[in-house]
Amino acid sequence: MLLRRPSGSTRLALLALSTTTLGACGLWTSGPDGDALRARASDHEERLVVVESQRDLLNTEMESARSTMAELEAVLTRATELVTRNSADTGAQVETLAAQIMAQEGTIAELRNEIERLHTEFSEMEHDYEDRMRKLARRAGLDEALAESEIPGMADEIYRQATAAYEAREFSRARALYRAFVTRHAADNRADDAQFYVGQSYLLEDRPATALGELRRVVADFASGDRVPYALMSMGDAFWRLHACDEARTAVETVTTGFPRSPVVGEARTRLREYRSPPRGYCEAGAR
Repeated sequence: MLLRRPSGSTRLALLALSTTTLGACGLWTSGPDGDALRARASDHEERLVVVESQRDLLNTEMESARSTMAELEAVLTRATELVTRNSADTGAQVETLAAQIMAQEGTIAELRNEIERLHTEFSEMEHDYEDRMRKLARRAGLDEALAESEIPGMADEIYRQATAAYEAREFSRARALYRAFVTRHAADNRADDAQFYVGQSYLLEDRPATALGELRRVVADFASGDRVPYALMSMGDAFWRLHACDEARTAVETVTTGFPRSPVVGEARTRLREYRSPPRGYCEAGAR
């Protein structure tokens, strides 16, 4: 609140009163006392002038303070409005982003499901393709190849699985395992047996020409093995089926002369008599 400043008339009245008082006092007071009173009155008037000037300065400062406060209130109002508006804008942006994220998550979930579906379909197609290829390979006389993961690490287990497949007449698998055994464990005393069963399995499938190539490996690669006479007997059988009578007789004669103590020598002699008396025209059929 502004300090109220005395009006001009009020000031004149005070001065008149002061002068009148001084004049009256001069009438009733002796000279020295009157001088002192007049000095006090003059000092009082000077102080009054100072107070009035300070009052004017204070009023000016209060007006400036009010103006500054008004400006601050305006700034605060604008800042509040800006923060409120920004908060609203930020909230809207957050809601928009949240909606977009939810939509993206939904899309990602759909894509993941689609990928899983396609992966399942591809696995089924791959399995069906592999199954068809195995059947086609068997029809074409080709052996299926085994992946490394399908071949056991231990020699005994390879041989066991190969023998089980051979006895189950799963010859393609048996040959793959027997060949893996020969390749990995050529120094094993069963390596010549494995090679022999590879050739023998082709005979059981009535594929004598292919069997001959595998049986020759028994004789060539495992000459000191006990499967050589058996391989010669099977070679004689393969030659005979191909109507190559001379070669069949030579293979079996080698058993009787080269392996007289072999368990198959008796069978060799019996078969040799058969080969020496072939049906009419049988051997000529192979020459044509």
